[in-house]
Amino acid sequence: MKDVEAVAERIKKLEIQGATSVALSALEAVKGFAERNPEKSVEEAVNKLLETRPTEPLMINTLNYLKYLDRGRVSHQTGEFVKYIQDGMKRVVEIGANLIQDGMVVQTICHSQTVVDVLLKARNDGKRVRAVNTETRPRYQGRKTAEELYKGGVPVEHYVDSAMMKAMKDNQIDLCLIGLDAIFMDGSIMNKIGSGLLAIAAESMSIPLYACGLSLKFDKDSLFAKNVEIEERDPREVWDYPVQTHNPAFELVPAKRLTGIVTEAGVFPPAVAGYEIMQKHPHLFKT
Repeated sequence: MKDVEAVAERIKKLEIQGATSVALSALEAVKGFAERNPEKSVEEAVNKLLETRPTEPLMINTLNYLKYLDRGRVSHQTGEFVKYIQDGMKRVVEIGANLIQDGMVVQTICHSQTVVDVLLKARNDGKRVRAVNTETRPRYQGRKTAEELYKGGVPVEHYVDSAMMKAMKDNQIDLCLIGLDAIFMDGSIMNKIGSGLLAIAAESMSIPLYACGLSLKFDKDSLFAKNVEIEERDPREVWDYPVQTHNPAFELVPAKRLTGIVTEAGVFPPAVAGYEIMQKHPHLFKT
């Protein structure tokens, strides 16, 4: 269990970031545990990893499925999930890059490896694309986005969070792209804190906003997004002072503020995304 516990600790400390990276790391940890302990159930290892991030449906959906398999099938099925996620992400990137036209200015928030890869692919496809992003306090994940885009040759301008709307106006944004950590049946999505504010700003300026991610991030247990508990991180990350300080990690973006949800199966209107995803994965999302 030591390897599983080590991965769990890295996920807790945000040393592994992004829903897809978290899920892949967890799956590889379970796969290694199953191969080293063929006589043992993987349930303990799975539960240890599930404790780390209660708001990551991609990890939850794949790991929960493994718990109900015969021990002999776990390693193979884990490998299948890893391949599906990797191939699926390539398809999401391809579809997302097709939304970007030559000369567009795209605004994003936080760090989504999917969005970064979409922008890099658009550039590699010969499109002149420019990016705008915000810092995403208190962990400053937006800096990682800016660094990766800069190193990949995409011109990027970086703003403090509170200048989000000014950034949108000053740069005449054409398109907003965000990642997603969860998709809900009502067409809403959950993503890093600040995404809701970006959505409001985009709506006020009639700028299309797409959320990008795998369909396996569908949360089948939450019919309405409003019932979902939002993870609160240690307030000392923001300010270690004896006043009540709030540090929510995620927030909901309602379906009405999304133009579409970009998945490996295509771009879905938010209103039908949940139904389409359940049809695609009947073995995971039984009605």
